[in-house]
Amino acid sequence: MISCHVCHASVYYGTLFCPECCARVSEDSSSPTNALPAGKAADFIPPKPTESSHAPLTSTDSIALKVAGNNVGIPLFGQQEYILGRAEKGQAVIPDIDLNRFGAHEKGVSRLHCHLRFEGNSLLAIDLGSANGTFINDNRVLPDHPAMLSDGDILRLGNLIIEVTRQIGGQ
Repeated sequence: MISCHVCHASVYYGTLFCPECCARVSEDSSSPTNALPAGKAADFIPPKPTESSHAPLTSTDSIALKVAGNNVGIPLFGQQEYILGRAEKGQAVIPDIDLNRFGAHEKGVSRLHCHLRFEGNSLLAIDLGSANGTFINDNRVLPDHPAMLSDGDILRLGNLIIEVTRQIGGQ
């Protein structure tokens, strides 16, 4: 448990807003997001996107997230919304996609970092007020401001690089 900085109510780790006063909770836990050294996140330039159609993605597409340095694709299917982040012991809200196995803590990924949502014919990324930012093709996604993702885009959470790909033939 942590305390709300406004009303001092007891709040579970991972809670974004105080249930008593609705203030945004600043987490002071034993496992905070690794804050990257000043300038490091902003100065990091991800690799250029691979050749692709850069066509908008839809909920009817077979979409996967491919973390740089891994051949494993994380498929997005069966849901309209996904929270990306890292799960920690005792966390009240667990992300739909836990990125711990990809070194998320060391790369500056927050516990609840980014929200992916299918809306109409678009896949949107929304930063959840993360400590080290969310970027699409090196353009910062402002907290609570949806940004559209397309096939071949590079999504960066802190310094964790993820390619968004449309899967051919559902693979």
